[in-house]
Amino acid sequence: MSYLARPRIGFFGTDAMVNPSTANNENIVHLLDYDQVQVLNPPVVEGASLPAMDDAAYREWMTSLVVYADPDTAATPSPNWQSGMPGYWNYWGDHLATFGNAQATSVWVDDQPVTRAARDPLLNAYLAFNARIVDVNPADSYGTQFVAAGFRIIGPDRDGELTELVRGVPTTSFTRWLNFFRPGGAGSFQAVIPNSTLVFVDPERAPDSDGLRALREGAADGGGLLLRWCFYGMRTSFDQMTMYDKFQRGERAMNPKVGRVVGTVGVWNGTDMISAPVGRALHQPGPPYFPADGGAPRAVTRMRVKTHEDVERVEIPGTTLNALSASSADAELVGPAMAYIDENRVVLDLGTTFPEVGGGDFSKIDFDGGVFLELLYEVGGQQRRTMIGVVDYEQGPYETYGGVVEFDFSPRSEIGQHIHDGVLQLRAWVDHRPVLLLREIGTVQVATDDQAVYLDMVPDGRGQRAKGTAALRLFRKGEPITEPLTLTVQVWRDVQTPGRVNSVNPLVLTATSLGEEKVGEFTVRVPAGGRVDVPIEVDAPACYKLRYLPPDTHADPDNPAWAVEYFSTVRALPYDDYSDIPDDQLTFDLVYREVFSYYALLYPIMGTIIPWGPASTPHDPNRVTHFAGLMLDVIDESRRGTALEMPITRELSAGKRALVRRWCRKELKI
Repeated sequence: MSYLARPRIGFFGTDAMVNPSTANNENIVHLLDYDQVQVLNPPVVEGASLPAMDDAAYREWMTSLVVYADPDTAATPSPNWQSGMPGYWNYWGDHLATFGNAQATSVWVDDQPVTRAARDPLLNAYLAFNARIVDVNPADSYGTQFVAAGFRIIGPDRDGELTELVRGVPTTSFTRWLNFFRPGGAGSFQAVIPNSTLVFVDPERAPDSDGLRALREGAADGGGLLLRWCFYGMRTSFDQMTMYDKFQRGERAMNPKVGRVVGTVGVWNGTDMISAPVGRALHQPGPPYFPADGGAPRAVTRMRVKTHEDVERVEIPGTTLNALSASSADAELVGPAMAYIDENRVVLDLGTTFPEVGGGDFSKIDFDGGVFLELLYEVGGQQRRTMIGVVDYEQGPYETYGGVVEFDFSPRSEIGQHIHDGVLQLRAWVDHRPVLLLREIGTVQVATDDQAVYLDMVPDGRGQRAKGTAALRLFRKGEPITEPLTLTVQVWRDVQTPGRVNSVNPLVLTATSLGEEKVGEFTVRVPAGGRVDVPIEVDAPACYKLRYLPPDTHADPDNPAWAVEYFSTVRALPYDDYSDIPDDQLTFDLVYREVFSYYALLYPIMGTIIPWGPASTPHDPNRVTHFAGLMLDVIDESRRGTALEMPITRELSAGKRALVRRWCRKELKI
């Protein structure tokens, strides 16, 4: 296995950026039907009928002020009324994601990591990452993807001139291991840069770098490079009121989230999982991976963070989520960790494990007695516990070493003799007593690189149906399972609930909310070796999750803890059939009404390139036809799953894709 193995480099940056468009986040007013991929006009609230608007008025309304209360406080004596915009905090976002000016901070080749550029010129090299942030369900926090356009390591060549030392195109990465107790939330991601796209600087120009040579040789012997990272501390520069003022001045202002990134670049052996970290997983000692033992579930399962707005609420005083966060003990704030055994070394991935506290100094929570990695094992029927080492989890080492901690052990020691059959755990000393933070799970791990599956509804008898598969791999203690088992698969559907109106003019309401309902359950038999294709079959367009429950789980069957459980997301796009429209009726007005207007209203940044309206903005149907060739190219099937696919949001149904293709070909006379 290659996950976290040497060689690798660590990197860190303070100006990573994600710039999503937020009009589709559905955090204030119910303005979007995700299932049918349609803007709701008029927007929907309970208790009143809002007026319909033309497209120009709708765009203006997106940046108007609405007074709303969070659903969790609306029924209390003191609702937390606040002002916001239907388009939320970044109406003009372009979906760009980058690592900013992240730089290499450590090189791991020999016995000790190198952290000084004098010893390896790869240190301080820049890591450039360009991707598009895409949510399977834009309102949900658990379906984020980064569809990469490119990755580069830029540093000095043999003559000291900056050059591309490495370049390639990473695979799509997906949200893993969210920790909402960290400022702004945090999540980890993983991708590989396969050899088919990977290019190293010519050897004669390469610097004298042990790290670069090791990466080059490792990639040549394997399948490429493995990139893992964590975004954390991501915050907007402006609040919604400031953005409102900018819009009133006529600015097309963007408001990306900027924060920190920490991660590693290592070698991918060509056979390991592409997007899912696989190793020996450590979780909090309670559900979903351990029994509750008669006590209350730990905070990670009590925190029902679902929407992007919920992520913000964790830090907003007066909200239920903030109260849960504030009342949680330090041990309950700790997120998952992953251990990897690399020959005679234990490597710990602490990317999203330990939260920061305090103001903007990003200091880790302080376990004043320290944190220790231990091994539990049995000898002669007696359980023993041996300390492997002290975990240096503080902010400085975290940022320098890419969120990774290593411990060497002798193969002849008790640790070496029992490391593979023992149980790893993290323990801290708090108030002079030991507190168990994380323990290695015995539950089977379920991993998939089909983390986001897009399907199209098709006619099926008297109804409609969409079918697909998700390829799963099952592991125990980081190794493929050796015995067959039965896996339970639950199907959950996201359900948007409109808020209730208090006043129409001015508009005052309870914010819309996103929930979920279980709509199906079945089992699949997984053979020894742990590989199985799970069938996906749904009878309605919607956003779904497939929840994977191994037989030894302790998860609540009716209360998913998505932040730490195993699942994949599915979006079933509606059946849109325009085949009965003759060519002489295939006009710009029709295509605008059926397709382009959706993007003109929700993603105005696209209209700065293609002037498709509405009429109060750049609107020139004749010029739009000049883009027919480009549109025909970017909606082609060959672009699917790449950063060049349009629309970026990946929500163009097969029927609407065919309609746009017909219109483009008509305009191009081909």
